[in-house]
Amino acid sequence: MSTTAGPQASPQPSSSPPPSPAGPLPADRTRAPRKWWIAPLAGALVALPVQLVAAFLLLMSPMALDSCSAADPCGRTEAAIGATLVLLLLALLSLGVPWYLARRRSLGVGIGVSLIPLGLTLASIGTLLLGIGWG
Repeated sequence: MSTTAGPQASPQPSSSPPPSPAGPLPADRTRAPRKWWIAPLAGALVALPVQLVAAFLLLMSPMALDSCSAADPCGRTEAAIGATLVLLLLALLSLGVPWYLARRRSLGVGIGVSLIPLGLTLASIGTLLLGIGWG
């Protein structure tokens, strides 16, 4: 009986990264904080109805321009309607920001950033009402 003596695989030690001078990284850094979704959800539930009111006011605001003529231009009202439209679009786009930041950052950041859409919406309503002359 002959056995062939082939090359035998010798187990090599696995190379591990050298230890960090600051110590090992905590594993909790990659996990989202507990209940991270509450602040963005509350912010969206408050901001969406207010945005609907702002959109309704924006759609009704061209009636404020009915009395405009060449003798009495309504430039301030037109500018306010344009600014309101921009602010309302920014508020709609900013609804996604709290979801992203609250998932990746701390709960305090999520709560703070959740107020951005509501603030932009209230600013759009205020701009519109000031431009129409109700403020």
